[in-house]
Amino acid sequence: MAEQKNNFTDKVLTEIQTYRMLVTGMTVIVGVSGGADSTALLHWLACHAEELSIRVAAAHVNHGIRGAEADRDESFVREICEQLHVPLHILHTDIPKEAKKAGEGLEECGRRVRYAFFLELCEQYKNACIATAHTLSDCAETMLFNLTRGCGLAGLSGIPPVRGKIIRPFLAVTRAQTEQYCHDHALSYVTDSTNHDTAYSRNRIRLNVVPQLCRIDANFEQAAGRAARSLREDEECLCTLAKQALQKAACSKGWLAQTLAEQPRAVRMRVLAMAAEASGAGQLEQKHLDLLDSALLSGGGCTLPGGCSARVEQGRLLFPKYRQEAYCVPLCVPQTCLPDGRLLTLKIMSRREYEKEKPKIIFSNCLNYDTISCDTVIRTRRSGDTFAPAGRNVTKSLKKLMNEQKIPASLRPSIVMIADCNGILWIEGCGPSKAAEVTQTAQHIAAVIIKECV
Repeated sequence: MAEQKNNFTDKVLTEIQTYRMLVTGMTVIVGVSGGADSTALLHWLACHAEELSIRVAAAHVNHGIRGAEADRDESFVREICEQLHVPLHILHTDIPKEAKKAGEGLEECGRRVRYAFFLELCEQYKNACIATAHTLSDCAETMLFNLTRGCGLAGLSGIPPVRGKIIRPFLAVTRAQTEQYCHDHALSYVTDSTNHDTAYSRNRIRLNVVPQLCRIDANFEQAAGRAARSLREDEECLCTLAKQALQKAACSKGWLAQTLAEQPRAVRMRVLAMAAEASGAGQLEQKHLDLLDSALLSGGGCTLPGGCSARVEQGRLLFPKYRQEAYCVPLCVPQTCLPDGRLLTLKIMSRREYEKEKPKIIFSNCLNYDTISCDTVIRTRRSGDTFAPAGRNVTKSLKKLMNEQKIPASLRPSIVMIADCNGILWIEGCGPSKAAEVTQTAQHIAAVIIKECV
């Protein structure tokens, strides 16, 4: 029996060390439902807190679903936390009401609310993480569930040991082993009656599918864990290659299409997902990635979730926002929030400051601040606009200028301009006009900085 206990602890300690889950002085907030897994995790961490140089707290969510049974679970969690001298945080919520309001399923909504509560608690401590009691059994079930949905490597990788501030120390042990741990330490625990409801897909996998696989191989869960670890390493490698490819292909307002197209498909699909996410697209499905890939390889474009579209123009992969509307807003110094969600900042410098900062500044981002007046505005292009670029004794139509600058047509409606009643003073990507040029006599210079404003 002692050997079994030591084996359990050795596996958990190895998991913690392998994935560097804990640091000295950290507060570990354990998500405790009252079931065998979370009860065992709370007890194990509390017993090893001094050895690991950590503090332990607990968090429990009463979802407002199972009535008296949920209240029983809460009472049990309160009692065990008192016995272990562990501070407890409790959230009472109405998941059915919240799910209906958000248009989500009960399980999805419960998970979202639960993790939001956990992460909110993290902010109350100086250095904290969340520990959940997912086991090797949960990992195997998740892999099977994701397989039925036609997932890729990420889904087949199961449950990650570490994700942000969330750690899972029990991913090296099975559910049967946590129940044995509770038995060995005389720990009682509660059982959720819905665990046997086969209306839930995960329960059907747990109760019907996994036992059959264990008849084929008694060590199925351990084998699934090894497969998950191997697949997770492959996924991490491919994602690293995708990030490197994305950085290599980065260019003004987009990415070089040819550079991305040359990547192997496995890397390319991850690149496209990263680029779309970075550009504000919503949740992508495989069909969206296939459309993106087709546009990348053959040209054209497609519409994506989240009010975003993708196009390949002039050799660049772009993600312009669709439904763009013209606007004209007063220029505010030093910052102006633009209607398209960006923030325009004017960094005002004296001549002396400008000369010092000049090596770090892109010339096209500067204009003579002394030309700014009270009627200066920030706007998008208008029909009939003309522009006289600094350093060139010509005046051109905006269309001709943008053609020369090779600005893709899909980006032109969102190009920012600083103008007054006499004309355009500065254009994003083109620079200042002749009237706003930074000459040797200019005393005050403004560097224009435009960033996404969330």
